[in-house]
Amino acid sequence: MTASSPRRLPGGRVPIVTWATDLDHVALEQATNVSNLAIALDHVALMPDAHAGYGMPIGGVLFADAAVVPFAIGVDIGCGVALAETDLTIETLATSELEDVLEAIDLGVPTGFQRLPAAVDRDVAEAALEMPRPASVAAAWFEQSLAQLGTLGGGNHFLEIQRDETGAIAVMLHSGSRHLGKTICDEFHRRALEHDRAAGLEIPHRELAYLPRGTSDFDGYWAAMTFALRYAEVNRSRMLDVVERAFAAHTKIGRFERTVDIHHNYAAWEHHAGMDGLVHRKGAVRARVGETVLIPGSMGSASYVGVGLGDPDAFESCQHGAGRAMSRKAARRAKSSRQVFDEMAALGVVLRSSEPRGVAEEAAFAYKDVDAVMTASGSLVRPVRRLTPLGVVKG
Repeated sequence: MTASSPRRLPGGRVPIVTWATDLDHVALEQATNVSNLAIALDHVALMPDAHAGYGMPIGGVLFADAAVVPFAIGVDIGCGVALAETDLTIETLATSELEDVLEAIDLGVPTGFQRLPAAVDRDVAEAALEMPRPASVAAAWFEQSLAQLGTLGGGNHFLEIQRDETGAIAVMLHSGSRHLGKTICDEFHRRALEHDRAAGLEIPHRELAYLPRGTSDFDGYWAAMTFALRYAEVNRSRMLDVVERAFAAHTKIGRFERTVDIHHNYAAWEHHAGMDGLVHRKGAVRARVGETVLIPGSMGSASYVGVGLGDPDAFESCQHGAGRAMSRKAARRAKSSRQVFDEMAALGVVLRSSEPRGVAEEAAFAYKDVDAVMTASGSLVRPVRRLTPLGVVKG
């Protein structure tokens, strides 16, 4: 894969630098709105998988001057991907064992709108999180989240058993902070709107309301976001506990090692373009020089492990996946669930879903070509490993 030069668009107050393939007009309009924010620094970056979201495109990166934009992080705070390695290979994992493992995972990991049969004990959850609940996370929000700590969710969240080019078996998991993150985003977006209107601040779009540093709600959001990031990590870890037990029960596995866990919806204080500011990554992965990144595909397509190249124009970021090419409604119209199941079977992929009527929404055809996206990201990340699915558990 060769490096691809980004395009520089005029934008608004600051320009837009984009690697995006097939950038739709809605995403471009949203990026232009972001570039008109008074707090935007230097430029706005769009990753190769960029597509329309709420407020800022998914696959967008905003470098902000001492302020946080809740919708530039998104409703699923801490959404990310984890990878676990095993000592199994396609020669030592029988098809019957793969099916048994997937069934055990499907039974042990609630998906879609399912919750845990019994909520996690509060003391156990707090011990796992290793941090106290901040005052800005309401007790009721935390209580509700206890029944989702260890659940996959729906949409593009997945749990896959994969093989690499050598035949080695790995597990990739994509999920986040579940309803806790959405509650935090929605509440602090509401407060940001109230603050900006009261302060007479002009914002290009209501979904780009922001909280300046020095306000109590900035501090409250930051504490809540940090808590949700940790919740997302523990959520993924508890699901991998189930996966590890499933492999132990149904295969002759000797090693199950969790090697990588990354977020792609968060903000962080960083230094870029000679300035300190807040980098908002929404559907984007930090990709500093030498940093390991995970770029998942979509139900039947390949996923990648890569090494960051630290591109300054991308604020040292890269894409978090392939990026939607088709709305969920359009995907359902384009193919039936039966067609998707048949296509997956033809690829030799075992698919399990708690919402089988909706699998077309997340099938590979509804997304951009992940290999084209990887080619477009040649200056952002260097792929080092290609993983293809053997079995998929979806909401």
